[in-house]
Parts: sequence; structure tokens; C-alpha cells
Amino acid sequence: MRVALMTSLILLAPVLLGADEKTPTGVVAILLKHDKVLVEELADYVIKNPRATDIDQAYMALFDKVIEHDWFLDHERLAKNYLADRPEGAVRPLAQIIAVMARARDGKFPEAFAVYKTLMSSLSGPDQEEFAGQFADSVAHAAIAAGEYPIAKQVYQTLLKQYAESPNLKQKVDEDLAKLDKVDKPAPRLAVKDVNGASIRLEDFKGKYVLLDFWATWCAPCIAELPNQQSAYTKYHSKGLEIVAVSLDENRQAVVDFVKARKVPWKQVHNMSSGGDLVELYGISSIPATFLIDPEGKIIRLELRGPALEETLAKLIK
Repeated sequence: MRVALMTSLILLAPVLLGADEKTPTGVVAILLKHDKVLVEELADYVIKNPRATDIDQAYMALFDKVIEHDWFLDHERLAKNYLADRPEGAVRPLAQIIAVMARARDGKFPEAFAVYKTLMSSLSGPDQEEFAGQFADSVAHAAIAAGEYPIAKQVYQTLLKQYAESPNLKQKVDEDLAKLDKVDKPAPRLAVKDVNGASIRLEDFKGKYVLLDFWATWCAPCIAELPNQQSAYTKYHSKGLEIVAVSLDENRQAVVDFVKARKVPWKQVHNMSSGGDLVELYGISSIPATFLIDPEGKIIRLELRGPALEETLAKLIK
């Protein structure tokens, strides 16, 4: 069961981080078509055969595909039915994942958190620690993307309470909470040089919104986000948006070459040769990581990616 749960979390990760789904083509389209048919047939089977000897196997296959494709809202009722009918069922955690994420996708984060707490209360021991940490990240990231920072904090605090004896988990959660604490506070002072040697100070951008983006040329999710950032920059730069990208690459030239090849127009900082350590200053433990700073220099949003970036900027920049 633990293998199935971990597989589901791995499949779930890009969905929860706000991946911008595009219309699939080729093999991907074929597989998607088959998965839709499979889910429909499995759903029909569990509804018509609630006492079948292989009912848990059917639910496991069904829930795995629902999680993989972010079909939470469409199948929330099946997950709730399973939890009600089979409170000790073998795939109860998968049903709880769907119940949590369906509420999150519907913007009902307090409800999502309530189900999340129930799931966490059933976990214990080092053998479930990795799953607990990954699922907490998934739920917290969904809340962060929606600007629901108090919920994200509660998610991490619940995880920490459940695994208080884990030093590695405690360090990670402390870092996550410290990052969340930066919201609604002045951004740490930014005074470095860009890849061309020009000075960049946060004070220079007063009166503008600044998207501070930590990335690297080797970071696939970072590169996948570029089209969204380019679209936002094209639409809002003239209205008061600046993007400052901070690369974690070891080689400065790799950044220069990449930016030139992709014709990226915004300011670029190579952290290792910038004359300052923005990674330490902003408490970056993983990338991609973004901070949206308002015209007064205050951090107002974290981890804006995919549709959330455009939606947020559209509300802020008229």
C-alpha cells in the first residue's frame, strides 16, 4: 500500500504546484483518452458492485488515475462514499487525498484542512514519514498558490506535531514556516550585481511590483514556467511589473547563454557571482521559488506560477 501511496504523491506533485496543463497531443493524447475510459468503467464498476471481492483493487486503480490527472472534483463523491462505507478500507488514504484536494480545488481550504488533519492523525512511524511530508507539501503548496497562508502554516504545524521527533523533518518544516512568515513583511534588502555587472537594488523598483524568481537552467519546472512569465512581462511590464531572476547555476556563462538564446528580457542575477547571497537572505531551500513584492517593498505573495500568476497580476495591476 505504501508503494501505491508514494506513486500517487509523485503523480500528484506537478498538479499541486500549479502546472499549466496544455492540450495533449500524440501518445499523451492517446493515453489520456484511455485513462478517461478506464476511470469511467472503474467508477461504474464500484457503484454497481459495492460488495465485490476486488472492490479495493478497483478503488485503488480508480483513485490512482484521479490523482494523476487532477480529476478531484469530478470524483469527490466516490471518495466520500468510500470513506463512509469503508472506514477501515485499504485505500482510505487515497480517498482522503482526493477529498482534501477536491475541497482545495473548490477553494474550500478550511474544509480541505479538516480532512487533511484526519489523514495525518492516522499516520505514525518512520515508514510513513516520507509520505506524510510529501502530502503536507502538496496541500501546503496548493494553499500557498491560492494565497491561503494561514492554512499552509497549519498544514506544516500539523505535520510537525505528528513527527516532532524527526530532526530532518523539523528542520525542513521550520524553513517552510520561516518562508511563510515573510508574507506581509518588508522584503529583505536586495543589493547585488546582475550578470552584466550592473547594480540592482530593491529601492530602485519602488512604486513597481517586483516578481523575484529563483531558478536555474537545470530546473525543468523553472523552464516550464518561462512562457507564463514572458506572457506576464509582456502584458504588465509597461504598467509597473519588473521581474528579477536569481539563478542558482554554478556557471555564470550558462545563465548568460540561456537568457540570450531564449531572449529573456528581464534582469538576471547569478547568485554565486552577484556579490551577495540572495538564496540565504530569502531562505531558499528548493526551486522554483517566487516572491511578489509590492510597490512599497513588502512581500505579498509566494509561489505564483501558472494561471495564478496572471490572475494575481490582473487584480493588482489595472
